[in-house]
Amino acid sequence: MKLSKRMLSLLICLLMLASATFVASASSADLYLGDANEDDSVNVKDATLIQKYAASLLQLSDEQFSAADVNDDRKVNVKDATAIQKYSAGIETGFPIGLPQNTEKDPPADTSITVCLGSYPESIDPALNSAIDGSTYIVHAFSGLVGYEKSESGALKLIPECAQELPKAVELEDGKVAYKFKLRDGLKWSDGSPLTAHDFVYAWNRAVSPELWADYGYMFDVIDGYEDAAYGEGKLNVEASDDGKYFTVVLKSDVPYFLELCAFTTYMPVKQEVVEGNEDWTASAKTYIGNGPYKVTKIADDQFVMEKNEYYHNSAAVKTNKIIWPFSENDDYNYEKFCNGDYHFIDSIPYNRMDEVNKQYSDLYKVIGQLGTYYVSFNVNAEELSMFTQKEQESIRKALSLLIDRSYIASEMGYGAKPANTFVPMGVIDADGVTEFMNNANGGEGYFSIYANDYQVNCREAVTLLKEVARSSGEFTVNADGSVSGFPTITYITNEGVGHEYIAEYMQSVYAQYGIDMRIRVMEWNTFLDTRWSGNYTFARNGWLADYNDPISFLDMWMTYAGNNDCQFGWDSHADYAGYSYNGKDGLTWGESYDMLISEIKSSKDTEKRYELMHKAEDMLMQTGAICPLYYYTDDFLHSKDLENFFANPLGFKYFMYAYCS
Repeated sequence: MKLSKRMLSLLICLLMLASATFVASASSADLYLGDANEDDSVNVKDATLIQKYAASLLQLSDEQFSAADVNDDRKVNVKDATAIQKYSAGIETGFPIGLPQNTEKDPPADTSITVCLGSYPESIDPALNSAIDGSTYIVHAFSGLVGYEKSESGALKLIPECAQELPKAVELEDGKVAYKFKLRDGLKWSDGSPLTAHDFVYAWNRAVSPELWADYGYMFDVIDGYEDAAYGEGKLNVEASDDGKYFTVVLKSDVPYFLELCAFTTYMPVKQEVVEGNEDWTASAKTYIGNGPYKVTKIADDQFVMEKNEYYHNSAAVKTNKIIWPFSENDDYNYEKFCNGDYHFIDSIPYNRMDEVNKQYSDLYKVIGQLGTYYVSFNVNAEELSMFTQKEQESIRKALSLLIDRSYIASEMGYGAKPANTFVPMGVIDADGVTEFMNNANGGEGYFSIYANDYQVNCREAVTLLKEVARSSGEFTVNADGSVSGFPTITYITNEGVGHEYIAEYMQSVYAQYGIDMRIRVMEWNTFLDTRWSGNYTFARNGWLADYNDPISFLDMWMTYAGNNDCQFGWDSHADYAGYSYNGKDGLTWGESYDMLISEIKSSKDTEKRYELMHKAEDMLMQTGAICPLYYYTDDFLHSKDLENFFANPLGFKYFMYAYCS
């Protein structure tokens, strides 16, 4: 009789079990392939265990993970469970299920990867960071209640991280909404100490505290008690159970993106004993204690080094032992390092090398969608324009914006960039869940034309605005050819980068044609961020990526006391400017109008009304002329042909915790 492969496998197993030598070996180092629950047999119980793991209901040890990965793809999912179910039913699978296997699988050929995202980050404190590069470092060193995962289809989905499962909103009697998170068992910090729900209570209240004055503190304003906490008069309405297993948060009203907020870096926990009283805790690997897939082992001026965190709740899925993050904002240098094989991934490609990239690395060059806008921000209290009234400054800003040919910039920049005539970018969805928000902006027209054929029309409108200001102010004159005489010199600031500097030089040349002298100041990244944030500039290079897919992510940042209000709305001389309207009342200040409008949006439970109000907010924002959108972002990068299993989300974060070099 001819034996099936399965019967042959079982016979071999029986013969081997008869050997005392094998029993000793199996009990100490080997597991049967498929024996996920380690009971010395392979059956439907193992398939059930794997299904629970795939649903994020439990974790596997390194040994269990190795035994459960029956198809040897370095993943454990329903495919493995299905194979075991077939094996249990006597169906051929093609895998050596039921045979002993060494739990110490050969590691990938390269157990480290080198990833360059740019220069040294401004901050790697989860509460203080507000930049994309910093967020990428943080998601590798910390883990929130919720995270992201790339599904089998390639789509991204929210998954429970520190939470055991994603909870449902529960409406309370007073109309507020509660979310109750049950934390996974055995959570630990990277130093091995226990992590509990109390750590989330501390971290969230720290992030919103007036002492910290975090840029993203306002992201907690959906939580009940925010106002008292932000002014140091109380705490957020969040609490931990006595045993630290449950974390409950009460919202003023339900918001559709709350679980996305919980996946954002600002919502991640920090260890109180390390952070409190130590402002420099992020400057040393010894004190930079996280709870993510990697622990930081080196913090230096030229690089970060992260190594696998054995205490991470899903450490079995982390296959690369070390990630090296070198710092450099020189795009040409980084590109050469990639070409030489020193870097496995670079996040910025010099636009002047794109022809070369397309010829030599077309299969490694990726462009993906991103929810973001590259724009110019104007300081509404700029010293260089202080001789004009606030109304006159609005007109000047609009004129300077209209003189820019966005179609030309987008075509020159490449990367699939799309010229922008709204601040809320493409990809952000409107109330119907289908239409893009930008397609309904300003009645569906956008705020100016971005078509090349309309550029001269935009320029004529800009000259008309300048003539009006010249007449009302008497500070300069507009000549018959549209050029100006006597207009004050203005200074544009940008960080280093070939593309950023190219745009600055283009703007300088355009304004020169109209008699406007524009100076360019190129700054080191952190100096640039500090200068822009503090309002010591006239206009600046800027960019914003969504924190979640909702228009409010682009609108609430301009409230007076929002940490990312680089335009300085509601501050200094602009604080008293009563040129705005709200709820049918004119002559209101920014705080009395825009701030109140955003507050109404955030408290609204009517979806249609909420989106209608958000369109009004963008109208008000664009009317100031302080936001000058240039193009909508796409995310482009180069990766090594050997780098597998990394992914990015539309917010710009890159995820390498499950990546490896084949």
